[in-house]
Amino acid sequence: MTVLLAAIGVSVTHAAGERTSRINGAALTKAKYSDDAVAGVEPGEVNGTHFDSLFVQFVDRDHGFALTATCPGDEQRCSYGLAVSVDGGRTYQHREVPLAKVATLEGYSADLHAVTTRTVVIEDRGKWWVTIDAGRTWRSAPNSVTRTVATIPATGRLYAHCADTNCDSRELMVIDPDTGMRLTVPNVPLESVHSSSESTISPDGTRWISGIARGGVPALATTRNGGRTWSVSRFSKPENLLSGPKLLVGPGKQRYAVFTVQRKDAKNGFGPMYASTDAGRTWTRIRGGEEQPASITGAIVQPDGRLLIGTERDGPMISADGGRTFTSPGAIPAVSNFIERSGMITGMTSTGAYWTSRDGGTTWSPISVPAP
Repeated sequence: MTVLLAAIGVSVTHAAGERTSRINGAALTKAKYSDDAVAGVEPGEVNGTHFDSLFVQFVDRDHGFALTATCPGDEQRCSYGLAVSVDGGRTYQHREVPLAKVATLEGYSADLHAVTTRTVVIEDRGKWWVTIDAGRTWRSAPNSVTRTVATIPATGRLYAHCADTNCDSRELMVIDPDTGMRLTVPNVPLESVHSSSESTISPDGTRWISGIARGGVPALATTRNGGRTWSVSRFSKPENLLSGPKLLVGPGKQRYAVFTVQRKDAKNGFGPMYASTDAGRTWTRIRGGEEQPASITGAIVQPDGRLLIGTERDGPMISADGGRTFTSPGAIPAVSNFIERSGMITGMTSTGAYWTSRDGGTTWSPISVPAP
């Protein structure tokens, strides 16, 4: 997340059934869950040690990375780590990272960028740490913007970098898949960039960025040739805009543009949504932003064209009519905040447990990262 995957407080299911919590920028605390009780052991605590799995990111069906934290207890500092899987999350190897230990009252601040099966970046309070051998060795790259690239590397990861302390403005960069360096993307067609497709790349190579175009209107810019040329779609600005438009890529030329707005009945309000049947050349508004479901916490388009979304209160919802109406999909976990890479979809529940799907979101399997 952006998904997924900016600083979000999460809890992740671990081996032996314990679950722990993470609160970004606040005190590190334990969370209790009645459905995860382990006889004689506080959930998330084994022999006084707390273990958190903060982010889980897969770059393909086999290779995944998890940023972890281990807290010895007794007010001692917590240590970050990296867990690496090469078998689709069935097993993990733990590796050290060069991040400073975290005081109990500081909270976690590091962010994980899994770029390729070998290149991983950890960003923490302005510092940039890079590994190009899957966490075996690391190097610091404090000034990692080295050059401007003519085209976005095919396996590079787009990155909307905060240009100031308050993150009021962002600049579009791409993380180089070979070096882990941040590269500047030229010819960005928007006056300001709010978000990017990050990890998700459609089968036809489409990447997107969202922000504000000339005239102060929300816009979506897409490219199929690595940023050499862009197409820009402009939309009416909804009231109480939170974010968007964000692009959802479906089979063939099916596309959706989704806005998140402030609503009285939801924190992450499901705002206006537009549909396109010609790969984004023209758009039709199919939701005004007042319909149900009230919230949206991530969405994907399944291989059969159905739209699967996460919600705050109603769990996952699915639409078979292009987003006009939604129903419950049945017995699947309450996943949201989806990221799809190379056929592997990762989703997260409201309690922070990670699940993966290899069939476009139809069936899901839980991810369990064991403590070291």
